[in-house]
Amino acid sequence: MNCWHCDQPAQAVCRFCGRAVCKSHAQTMNYIVSVYPSESKKVLKSLVVADTVYCGVCKPQPEPLETPYLD
Repeated sequence: MNCWHCDQPAQAVCRFCGRAVCKSHAQTMNYIVSVYPSESKKVLKSLVVADTVYCGVCKPQPEPLETPYLD
């Protein structure tokens, strides 16, 4: 598989969209695995994996999107 940006051999795949990237084009971003209420239930906590591979092209959304077409 080749890099989405430069068509050279890829070393990783974007955790968010699946695009292949080489080492020079790979970026990192935190990936939220799970969100759950804290013990006090006043704030949400997240289980996060730091520095996951990110292609730099896709745009992970900061807020959940409604998907009525999946009903």
